[in-house]
Amino acid sequence: MDTGVSTVLEQGKKYFLFSNGPDHYYVSKLPKTSAHQGCFHKSLFQIVQEDEWPPEPAVDNVPVLDSSKIYAAKLIWRKRGYQQVKLGMYYLQLARTHAYVFRDRQLEKCIGCFPLHWFEDFREVNAEENETNEAVFKTETLESETKEEIPENFEQMSIFDFVE
Repeated sequence: MDTGVSTVLEQGKKYFLFSNGPDHYYVSKLPKTSAHQGCFHKSLFQIVQEDEWPPEPAVDNVPVLDSSKIYAAKLIWRKRGYQQVKLGMYYLQLARTHAYVFRDRQLEKCIGCFPLHWFEDFREVNAEENETNEAVFKTETLESETKEEIPENFEQMSIFDFVE
């Protein structure tokens, strides 16, 4: 790279590139088009890596589900913008072709609303199972709280002990 071309770019540094016509890129330090530092000729860059993203699952693979029930299902795909949402098991509250997605069975920690075809392995979560698991969780919590031990040479202090 000819360093006389730009004072904004550094040779050997990696940048995010966004196409601007057949011969130019918008160049950014961040993965956002709107945060670009300028527009530069393609010849200044070598593509190091292009992230491969798997194709979106087919919309017609969703089983018939009862909207009055809660389901557990495995998230198998999400859009590139939702990379922070981990693939795995979640609890779903249906809303036509989409579902509100929760991390917990109590449906208190909502992480978003995603299309149903992003999920597979739907399993109905019944109320009895919910209550049983809640009871198990509560007893495990109580046991772990009672196991907490105080060291022998422990002395509790207050910040007011040091005030003169």
